[in-house]
Amino acid sequence: TGSVKKVRFEHRAVRAQSTQRALFGKELRRFTTSPNYMLNCGFGILMLPVAGIALLIKGRALAQLLDGVFGAGADIVPVLLSAALCLLASMNDMAAPSVSLEGRQLWLAQSLPVTPWQVLRAKLNTQLLLTGVPMLFCALCAVITLPGGAAEMALAVVVALLYTLLSALAALALGLRLPNLTWTNEITPIKQGGSVMLALFANWFYAIALGGLYFLCGRYLSAAAYLALAAAITAAVCALLLRWVKQRGTRIFAAL
Repeated sequence: TGSVKKVRFEHRAVRAQSTQRALFGKELRRFTTSPNYMLNCGFGILMLPVAGIALLIKGRALAQLLDGVFGAGADIVPVLLSAALCLLASMNDMAAPSVSLEGRQLWLAQSLPVTPWQVLRAKLNTQLLLTGVPMLFCALCAVITLPGGAAEMALAVVVALLYTLLSALAALALGLRLPNLTWTNEITPIKQGGSVMLALFANWFYAIALGGLYFLCGRYLSAAAYLALAAAITAAVCALLLRWVKQRGTRIFAAL
């Protein structure tokens, strides 16, 4: 009944690949083929490189401005750099709606001969890759142009990278705790989901607290000590979240 468009079959060779790589490719294709998904959950992919290029162009003027505000040789610059990197990366939260986007087809992922952790790991790796690479580029541009000691700048980059892992784990954990599998339009879990909103606000809070608390602790701790403490706390929280996702989170995903 009705006209059907004819499609000519073309023989194409299919290359075998590992299970984890196939699952990761599936998540990556879902992200890159959905304009709503990319616009609402991946804006940091664009903003981080743009900020890095802007630093290369206007970095000297920004350094002079910071020297005028905080004084020449002030060690607050690495702390503010780390907080700014975290704030830009907070625009990426593609792991938060990734479980909900399975929708009514969730049974397909559950019926595959793979473990729940392999499926969740692919969702986690998608955000880590799409955020970590632009983060490194922007951090490298900042280290080249902004003033600061080698140890402080290195710790600032470490904190920003640990934050990338923390935000991805937190977004995935929230997605598991607050799934929405009965949507009829994909914009619902992407833009109106509770996990996305909570992940976004939690990311903002971390970035603002990282920069703001130094104004209270700066008289007692140097920038290197403060950033080292922030890195240790962030790494500890990452370890706890990773353990929760691998144990409790996998059971939740299998029972959805």
